[in-house]
Amino acid sequence: MSLININTSAAKLNRPTGLRGLFYDIRSWVDGEVVTGNQLRDDQLLFDTETASFDLIAPELIEDRTIYIVDQTGGTLYPKVSNVAATAKSFETFASLEDAAEAAMDKSHDSVALVLNIDLIVDMNDAVEQLIAVKLALPDVPVIICSRTFSKNNFSLQRRAIADASLRLPCTDVSLALAIESGILNNKNRRS
Repeated sequence: MSLININTSAAKLNRPTGLRGLFYDIRSWVDGEVVTGNQLRDDQLLFDTETASFDLIAPELIEDRTIYIVDQTGGTLYPKVSNVAATAKSFETFASLEDAAEAAMDKSHDSVALVLNIDLIVDMNDAVEQLIAVKLALPDVPVIICSRTFSKNNFSLQRRAIADASLRLPCTDVSLALAIESGILNNKNRRS
């Protein structure tokens, strides 16, 4: 596709007049061929530009944290978490909540966050009991629970006895980032 600059005198001379000229301009615009004098063409290089980027999670919340991810082998949670929480100190995966809780006991609790796919625990009552035990043993560790059975995301403290935020699976990167950030902030607010 070649671009036509409609502001040059040659383009103005070749343009039909009247209603036919108006249709000519509209067709050129719809076909993406029109460039005004102030626009850059596709083949012009942009030298003085910067790429825009932003973090989905405030870096100061997670840069000193290790994020423990409890998910099935080959699950989708690890790639998503490592993508949205790229500024975290590190990531570790676990096959069970017990393994993650045991590892968290050995670290400073302020330096860990737990993202858990509770669908791994078959019995929901058992999952609730395990989560209550984790919250009692590790009150300073933010717990973000994820499940396909949740009807919606809940970033409030409504489930504070078992988690600091809950997320419905499958999720978008933005909703996962909101869940992690909300979980960390809810945990801090609950302790203060």
